[in-house]
Amino acid sequence: MDSFNFNQYQNIVIKVGSSLIAPDGRSCSTQYCLPLASFIKKCQHLDKTVTLVSSGAVAAGVNTLKIDHSELTLAKKQACAAVGQAKLINHWQRFFDNHVAQLLLTADDIKHPKRHQNARKTIEQLHQYAILPIVNENDTVATAELQFGDNDNLAAQVATLIDADLLIICSDVDGVYNDNPHQNPQAELIPYIEQISDKTLALGKPTHNAQATGGMVTKLGAAQFASKAGINTIICNGKSEAYTSLLEHKITGTFISSNKPYKQQNQSNINIING
Repeated sequence: MDSFNFNQYQNIVIKVGSSLIAPDGRSCSTQYCLPLASFIKKCQHLDKTVTLVSSGAVAAGVNTLKIDHSELTLAKKQACAAVGQAKLINHWQRFFDNHVAQLLLTADDIKHPKRHQNARKTIEQLHQYAILPIVNENDTVATAELQFGDNDNLAAQVATLIDADLLIICSDVDGVYNDNPHQNPQAELIPYIEQISDKTLALGKPTHNAQATGGMVTKLGAAQFASKAGINTIICNGKSEAYTSLLEHKITGTFISSNKPYKQQNQSNINIING
């Protein structure tokens, strides 16, 4: 297998979850978003196109409307999403000199051929204008039949929509472990997964974050979806800015292969899952 070379990736989708957008569960924070924005700008300076899938609208809306999480009915959550989405897009805009753009999608938008094509063309045109597309689920209208379920799945579907070659999922853990690292301090990071199987999916644990909708199982599911489309996935810790190592052609996290060339920098004493 060849060494990992970040230069080979030109069309990147980055997903960032609520635990990084709103660490306190209530409001957008610069703490983890500012370093990620800096990384995105560096990627753009390397002539890479980047599409950002960002959670955080509901949390921003909860903070604005001063609603207790225990009182969040579906209608209130959708109202929070409507208010918070404006807060979220303005939050990201202040980190960039160029414009950013907002795209709100439902699962039906991806499934419907005409809307699928329109969404794809819109993102491609935004890239041509050097504008960062920021995608989120349209929570204000999504119903159970139209929901992606979580933004990990949304990110994987957006990646396939625009023929991305790399999906980066920024989490609040270092990657995929052989056990739950929040409960087992002896859990070991798995740096490379060649193929996702039922055995691999079983490693996924429910989220420990009350504001998040997914967990490692949804991230692995998203990686599996992306892999079938020929897209490699990296799951890394956004809180420790692990994605910055990619600029040095190193991976700090878990690389999930779509059978494209990859080589762990230090092959000794690593735990590899082969399906």
